[in-house]
Amino acid sequence: MPRLTQPISDKHPEVVESLKQGWILTYQAIAVVAALFAGMEATLITLAKTAEPDSHPPLRWSTPRIQNTTLALAYVALVSSIGSIMSALKIIDGLGHMTFRNAIKNPESPLDWTRQRASYLMKPFGVAGNFRRLMYHCVGSLLVSGLCALLQILFYIWQHEATSVAIVASVAIAVAAWPILVMFS
Repeated sequence: MPRLTQPISDKHPEVVESLKQGWILTYQAIAVVAALFAGMEATLITLAKTAEPDSHPPLRWSTPRIQNTTLALAYVALVSSIGSIMSALKIIDGLGHMTFRNAIKNPESPLDWTRQRASYLMKPFGVAGNFRRLMYHCVGSLLVSGLCALLQILFYIWQHEATSVAIVASVAIAVAAWPILVMFS
């Protein structure tokens, strides 16, 4: 343990610093995308719940059941987006404090850098336990939000467009949802 009168080293190995900066950029992007999803869902909820305004007719559904399902998906997406934003901000903050934490507590001896996954490689530098769960929560919440948005679009198209348009749009939505479904598998 370093003595308080000795200078403290706050340098990480370059690979750790590179991963840290990459993760910061990734979670910044996730926070921005989640905020866009949240804005979109809040707008949809407002359109669905507001009485008919002068210039824009409210969203219409053929049955209350479809309307309730679409609104439930909107609320799930909104809450998931907010959760993703909060997790991303906490992760970015934690990664920013990583240098300080490691300066006052030297990490364990370096691992064999050539044979490790990024998540395992970062463990000795403070990215473990609850921090890792927060990362999974952030990405998972964003995926749930995106999937809900695609399902809402699918419901709306099948209600208001011709069958041929709905079929083509369904194929496009399936292709768009592929990365989300692969992440859950």
